[in-house]
Amino acid sequence: MEVLKTNFYGNPNLGLYGFATDKYCLIGRGLSEEIIEEIEQVLGVKVYEITVNHSRLIGSYCCGNNKLILVPSIIKEGEEEELKKLKIPYKKIKSKFCALGNNIILRDDVALINPEFEKNIEEELKEFKLKRMNIGDHNAIGSCIIANKNGCLVSVNVTEEELKEISKTLGLKAEIGSVNRGSPYVKAGLIANSKGYLMGDSTTGVEGMRIEMALG
Repeated sequence: MEVLKTNFYGNPNLGLYGFATDKYCLIGRGLSEEIIEEIEQVLGVKVYEITVNHSRLIGSYCCGNNKLILVPSIIKEGEEEELKKLKIPYKKIKSKFCALGNNIILRDDVALINPEFEKNIEEELKEFKLKRMNIGDHNAIGSCIIANKNGCLVSVNVTEEELKEISKTLGLKAEIGSVNRGSPYVKAGLIANSKGYLMGDSTTGVEGMRIEMALG
């Protein structure tokens, strides 16, 4: 797999600013042409610069799979038009948990979600089999897992029972790890698809090996 160790806007938590599928990568505006070209080479997909709610925190606000992305209802009309122009299928989700990327892990037909989501999420995501769960004592499950078709990396705070449940539900091998010198919020430090991944430049060599075991 291709790998790039970098930061966005001087911040190693690059997963806050973007996320990728095997078809495209969505990134907040403001990166240099050089880094965008590097991202495209590593992930093997086109990079599109967008905003959500006038913010470049795309990885926090959005999540998705190869067929669909979920965006919060606070997205602006012009931002929706941009997604339509890019021909990216999307679904708006109304919830107090508007940082969907921090609270949902979406696979082809299943989703792990924050257990405190409102009841209406079951109707809004009725095409997915939903499982509500914590990781350790943390409910923002989307910030604690990153997955591609090869496997998933899970926060060091996960219990053995939770790790088994995550692997079973997602149908993926699951490895425990951290990013950026011990951060358990692995989604915040990584952007990945099945072709490659980007990791924060504070990530240590040992952490990098665990990431490769999980996603490679």
